[in-house]
Amino acid sequence: MKFSWIPVALLAAASVAAADIALPAPTTSGGMPLMEALAKRRSERAISSAPLKTAEISNLLWAANGINRQDGRRTAPTAMNRQELSLYVVMPNGAYFYDAKKNVLKEVYAGRCEVANNAPLMVVIVADLGRQKREFAAVDSGFIGQNIYLYCAANNLATVFKASFNVSVLRSLLKLDKNQLPMYVQPVGRPAR
Repeated sequence: MKFSWIPVALLAAASVAAADIALPAPTTSGGMPLMEALAKRRSERAISSAPLKTAEISNLLWAANGINRQDGRRTAPTAMNRQELSLYVVMPNGAYFYDAKKNVLKEVYAGRCEVANNAPLMVVIVADLGRQKREFAAVDSGFIGQNIYLYCAANNLATVFKASFNVSVLRSLLKLDKNQLPMYVQPVGRPAR
């Protein structure tokens, strides 16, 4: 089974055992000053396949759309606080749902996956269109994408925001319901240079 575009192909290969991944608590203080991160922000398509550390994945996902307040609100805003967006992570060994409340990656697919731009992981931003209109979900997705860009800039990682992918393949892989729509994908890893 292949995506209709070259960078991402899901391979129907022998299943590789995968399981839920408990993430360490994210580091929510310190880091690069905002203005410096903005100055370094860029789209990079040349991404190394070297794996990221579990702590880096935890920090990345928290920065993208983690819970940053006691009332459950997130690091990325949503129109009318609908919180219609979910994050999924595709890695070479499988696909996972990011449970921000428990800070865990919950396995949704165990098997071999090839990730966009040869990256060690790809964040998939998924909207629940039963909770929010598509046009608002698109804007809200952009906030998450920018958070990922800024995290990557501050941590010397590479990323690029992508809107071209096979929706039906991702829907199947991630086991999404009829109201859930993959909006964008964002591969993340170390620069290949």
